[in-house]
Amino acid sequence: MLMPISIIAELPGTWPTVDLPPPINQSYTSLVDLTIVSKAPVNSSCPDTDDYCRTDCSGCTRETDIVNCPNKQDWGLTLNGGPSPFTSAILDYLDTQKIKVTFFVVGSRVYQYPEILQRIVKSGHGVGILSWSNSLLVNQSNEQAISELKWTMDAVKAAVNITPKMMRPPYGEYDDRIRNISTQLGLKIVYRDLDTFDWFSDGDPTFDLSWIVNNFTQWVSDPSLNTTGHISLQHDLYNQTAVQVPLVVPIITNASYNIKPVSVCIGDNHPYVEDVNLDGTPLVTNSLNNSSSNNSSNNSSNNSSNNSLNNSSDNSLNDSSNSSSTNSSSNSNNTNTPNNQNNSNHISKVIVPVGIAAGAIILGLIAMIAAVSCWKRRSNRIDSIAVFGKNVEERFQKF
Repeated sequence: MLMPISIIAELPGTWPTVDLPPPINQSYTSLVDLTIVSKAPVNSSCPDTDDYCRTDCSGCTRETDIVNCPNKQDWGLTLNGGPSPFTSAILDYLDTQKIKVTFFVVGSRVYQYPEILQRIVKSGHGVGILSWSNSLLVNQSNEQAISELKWTMDAVKAAVNITPKMMRPPYGEYDDRIRNISTQLGLKIVYRDLDTFDWFSDGDPTFDLSWIVNNFTQWVSDPSLNTTGHISLQHDLYNQTAVQVPLVVPIITNASYNIKPVSVCIGDNHPYVEDVNLDGTPLVTNSLNNSSSNNSSNNSSNNSSNNSLNNSSDNSLNDSSNSSSTNSSSNSNNTNTPNNQNNSNHISKVIVPVGIAAGAIILGLIAMIAAVSCWKRRSNRIDSIAVFGKNVEERFQKF
């Protein structure tokens, strides 16, 4: 099966030659304090004694290395070497399955296929880097290794406006020297605990592609591997390896594993240097969440107070009209369903002004009655005074 090939425009700007180690850039070198970088030898061969935790030689890893997903039901499926003309078909398949993975990209491929990387990010997949030329970093000087990483980071930034915080050393070969450089550049090293070695298929005619599917079948059924989650390694760089992705995904999911981007499976809620999510949308900060939560709480409190006021006004109006049927209707409206809540709020908006108007009329009547009563009492007092004066006058006449 041949994966469809996409023709994509190259990344604008001036960039190093593809697939060759990039030139040393002094501005990049200045980002790293070389005095604290490990003195591990620059050598592609394994040393007799592993004093610098050379992972590919002794299997040594440091606590800072991301090797697997901590949750035993999580699976970080990762793809190396792209983006390539074969990546688009993988994305098509992953979209149909609503599955997100992590792509570790090569700077030269980002330069050649920026629009494929744009689709990777827009689809919500994770992005980490390898290097510009995908050459062995352990075989390069400090300055050269720094340029390999920084040129790739800059290419990703130019293509999709994000800066990855994860890197994977090409071919899984790294030591404390590469760890030190990566850390100072703000990069976390992502290794893997399950490797398909599918990249051998590009140059080894004896490599049997069925081994890839068989590996996954064995991994998900091996009880010794169910104590943690996993990070597996495949490649989207070649057609023969890209077509394996739709074959292995069902094996993983049918074994009740949840395929996730690596940043998600390790609980990193800030996947890039920029304040964005995996899909490039703005990242919602905790302060904003708390503000939203407080606003929601305040709105809820205000609504509760308003409902209490509305119910009080409704009951007052119902009592003044002595209508039990209205009370029954009011009680039936005080349910928790959205429609009834909306109806209750609508009715309250109508009833409250009516209640206020009725109250004003009643107060006016009371005032009028009080005035009349007061006038009558005053009139009676005047009459009483008149009678008293007449009696006094009669008494004086008798004298």
